[in-house]
Parts: sequence; structure tokens; C-alpha cells
Amino acid sequence: MPTHQPLSYFYCMKKSVIFYVVLFCITLFSIFFIDRNLADFLYQQNFANAFTSSFTSSFTKLLSNTPVLLEVLAGAVLLSCAIPKMRKRFSLLAMHLAMTLAIASLVRLGAKALFGRTWPQTWVDNNPSWISDRLEGFHPFAEGLAYNSFPSGHALFTFALASVFWYHFPRFCSLWVAAMLGVFIGQLAQNFHYLGDLLGGSVIGILCAHLVIGLSLSVQQGVFKENSGNTKVAKSDT
Repeated sequence: MPTHQPLSYFYCMKKSVIFYVVLFCITLFSIFFIDRNLADFLYQQNFANAFTSSFTSSFTKLLSNTPVLLEVLAGAVLLSCAIPKMRKRFSLLAMHLAMTLAIASLVRLGAKALFGRTWPQTWVDNNPSWISDRLEGFHPFAEGLAYNSFPSGHALFTFALASVFWYHFPRFCSLWVAAMLGVFIGQLAQNFHYLGDLLGGSVIGILCAHLVIGLSLSVQQGVFKENSGNTKVAKSDT
């Protein structure tokens, strides 16, 4: 049975503001001072093209696709709700997952179009990149996949789904942390994204889950207070 995090721990407004401000500052620092040098280092070490073994290559590619594993797990939860017994047990989790996936998908598309960042390496249709052309920058509302580096969709979905699962199953927190770290390691090892892209995606992913669960809790508390008020009125009438 899912066990939820205490509201005071997970949704303290002051702590939340500090948390997001710190992550925002770290993301900006990475974009301005780390991303390009790190991309050069990874390329020079041949992490993206010539791994020391096929096992290492396969392992890092698997890590880079961490969100797929979480999406499969989320899909299994949603499908399980077709069974009445499972629906009663996982209905709230399924609702949180569905809403988080929907919001994360919309935010991902909008954010990539809004920021329009070029990629660290050339991957599709000779897209301009830092490694090939020494070009790195943000081009708001530029069209095409060549400008879809920021934020990382892989990090966004991984952190969004892992955050929801963490809230409902905190006893498996080490598993959710491993998923979060895994997508960073896999994406960086392949040089698919800048570190700043991954940080930005992780912040947005956590925020999506945070908003969904926070809204759900607010609605639940409102319903509880209303029901309590009705109960008191009914007792006073008797």
C-alpha cells in the first residue's frame, strides 16, 4: 500500500522556495561556466564515440533511457486500475502519474520552443553544435530539432515520475534517487545534453510533480474540511 510523505515535510512553502532558487542558481552557473568545457572534455575522452568496452556503452545507453523504464512502470500502474481491487489501492497514484505526465509533456514542448538551445554535438541533419561548429546559445522560438537541447526531456520525465513514485513509496527512495542519477550519468556519458540541460529538466520535472501533488492535497483537504463541517452541523441538528 502506498505510504505518503507528511505534508509538512514535502510542501513547506519556505523550504520549497529556497530549494527551487538554489537549483535555479546552480543551473545558471552550469550554463555560463561549466557546460561548454564539460562537453569538450567528454568529447575528448571519447565517451560518446569509442567506449572502452561494449558493456560500458550498452550500460550508459540504458541509463540514458531511464525515463522509458519509469514510463513503463507508470503505464503498468494506470493499466492496473482496470482491476477494481487495484483501482482502490492505486487510484491516487494513477491520478498523480497521469496528471504529471500530461503537464510534463506540455511543459517540455513549450520550454524547448521557448529556449531554443543548440546541442553539444551534431546528431540530426547537421544541426549546429558546440563540438562541430563552436556554436552554443539560446535562440527563443527557433524552429527545428536543432534547437531542442534545453531542457532535457529525459531528465524532465525522469525527475517528474520519480518524484511522484518517491512521494507514494518513500521506502524505495534509493531506487528513485538511482533513477535520477542514472539519467544524468547516461546522458552526459553519451554527450547527448549539456549539464545545464539536465539540471533545467530536473528542476522542471520536480516542479511538475510538486504542483500536481500539492493541488491534489489541497483539494483533498478542502473536501475533508467540508465533510467535517457537514458532520458537525448534522450532529448539532440532532
